[in-house]
Amino acid sequence: MRPPSLDISSVRARGRRVAVEDCVVADRPFWLLHHLRKAGGAAQPAILVVAPLSGHFGWLMRDTVVGLLARHDVFLLEWKDAAEVPRDAGAFALDENVAAVIEASRLLGPDVTLLGVSQAPTALLAAAAVQAADRDPARPRALVLMGGFIDPRISPTQIGRAAAGLPPGWFERILATPVPPGREGAGRRVYLGAVHGQALARYLARQLATGGELARKSLDDDGEDPVGHPFLRLYSTLMDLPAEFAEDNVRTVFREARLARGRMMWRSQPVEPAAIEDIALMTVEGGCDDSSGAGQTRAAHTLCPRLAAGRRAHVDVPAAGHFGLFHGEPWRSQVLPRVEAFVAAAVGGPRRAEMRTRP
Repeated sequence: MRPPSLDISSVRARGRRVAVEDCVVADRPFWLLHHLRKAGGAAQPAILVVAPLSGHFGWLMRDTVVGLLARHDVFLLEWKDAAEVPRDAGAFALDENVAAVIEASRLLGPDVTLLGVSQAPTALLAAAAVQAADRDPARPRALVLMGGFIDPRISPTQIGRAAAGLPPGWFERILATPVPPGREGAGRRVYLGAVHGQALARYLARQLATGGELARKSLDDDGEDPVGHPFLRLYSTLMDLPAEFAEDNVRTVFREARLARGRMMWRSQPVEPAAIEDIALMTVEGGCDDSSGAGQTRAAHTLCPRLAAGRRAHVDVPAAGHFGLFHGEPWRSQVLPRVEAFVAAAVGGPRRAEMRTRP
């Protein structure tokens, strides 16, 4: 299916309602780059929200986008349903995921901030590391990594342990399904959204039984628009993933933790976060996150030793679960203000390369 619309026609900014136009500025076989363009007004810091390639559509990030729009020029990188991508477009694994982030970052220029949650932080940190190592003049100004799996060996969760325990080739042998004739991606092997939905339904049932975050969101949706865009609808509208990405992501991120162990490669090039010295870094973790354990996202700071203390930030949100980091009241009241302040400081400050004369 086609990615559902974010359905954002206006937003409150600068003390009034401002019209918003959703413009597609890049359309690639596997992804779309949107610009949520506000009418009139002065230039604002650019921020690229990268949706997680988790089987959900980009509209899962609707609350994030709405919150950021008041004080930022917002772009969204979202992924297409793999079943609608022609087979001759080729494969799409983690290498292509990182390549898409790099291309989108270059399209937006050197002052953009990249923000990602869940699966996205791995690709964002890897992309920034590659651009930093290459001294790419269009490398981003800052990264905001939220609830990610930078080092899933730290405080492992049930979800992380399950993913790490999957035997090699499991997706290809057991779950990969060819797209049937009649669809654009006929013949492409995918991890069906319907199958993924069964796993998400079990996760939701566990949350309901234990009174977890999703139980609260089901009973009292705290999103910006719970009537028009209830969280469970955003959560349960799923797409098919490229089977090779599902397998590669499990192997690279969960089973082998290659990024954290210094063993990740991108197109035969080592991915070295230590090359990052002038890209500000913010990490955000939730105290009730049962997907990404405490310390898994914060580990990004350890991987970037050259980054000055003044260009780092970490935020703990004790009462937030995985989804509260980017959706609902915890996001709006505890995370968003910190992100706004961090981006303002990062974009307004000099590059570390311009500070080399300092001790």
